[in-house]
Amino acid sequence: MFQSKAYIERRHGKTGTDRAYYLNQLVQEYKTTESKEAKQQVLANLANFAYDPINYNTLWDLHVVVLFLDALTDDDPLLREFGVGGLANICLEPRHHEYIMSQPVFRHNIVQCLKTEYSLNTKVNAMTTLMQLITAENYITILTDELRSHLQKIQMDKQQVQARNMAALFLLDYYHQPC
Repeated sequence: MFQSKAYIERRHGKTGTDRAYYLNQLVQEYKTTESKEAKQQVLANLANFAYDPINYNTLWDLHVVVLFLDALTDDDPLLREFGVGGLANICLEPRHHEYIMSQPVFRHNIVQCLKTEYSLNTKVNAMTTLMQLITAENYITILTDELRSHLQKIQMDKQQVQARNMAALFLLDYYHQPC
């Protein structure tokens, strides 16, 4: 649910925990903890906060997009899943969009989240992120043969129907390839 500052203040009171302070605490915990489970939980929380535009400025100031992007190459499948989920939630905000598009390796790592062995949520969030990143100015940069190949493999997957259907729509809408 999108929240206004007034709603947050009514819910938590004027003396309640400041949202920016709380997000900063989460980022610090993520960076300093040695616990895999704590990292997973914190990144999942940050990804959820990335859903609400009221948090965009704070998340930008805390460089949370970097945490999401770094998680894409982590060995932990849940960190990958939460990282790409956070990107899907935040990538339409112009500064975050521009940052994600600024380095080819970022786009490459998102595409790599479409590998067949990855979880359904990871693949669906990667496709969602890529779809939301596409603009008239950058579609040639995103719509690569490598991406098409990953989407075609997902489209053939009989196990993950949601990912298969989304890949089929992606191919139809952006590559004009019929199902």
